[in-house]
Amino acid sequence: PHTFMLSSTAQSGGLLPWLIQAGLTFRAGPDPDGFQAAIVGIGNDAGDLDSLAASIAIADWQPVGGCGGRPLWVPIAPFPRSDFRLRQDACLLFNHIGFSFDGAGAPEALLHLDDVDAATARRW
Repeated sequence: PHTFMLSSTAQSGGLLPWLIQAGLTFRAGPDPDGFQAAIVGIGNDAGDLDSLAASIAIADWQPVGGCGGRPLWVPIAPFPRSDFRLRQDACLLFNHIGFSFDGAGAPEALLHLDDVDAATARRW
């Protein structure tokens, strides 16, 4: 067996605080003294567990480059917040790793497609 470590935002401060901050930063829009570009990780339309995990992982590992500097990488579930509860495998995993769920049955810290309006997307 091989063990490897990844350098990530989640390791330094925790996955939940990082996801919350990424969502707040994305909703606030570009900042001349901070992030001026955003790259959204959505995964495939089905929004299955591997796609959700991959979008979080790629955003968390935050590759540097493109967009003329260090862009904000933010994962977004590709379906409405109310549909998360239909994905029982994702519910079990997100619950197991400590996510809090909202009244719609979705992880509070994860942005969903219906959380992002056109005006927010255009600002980026």
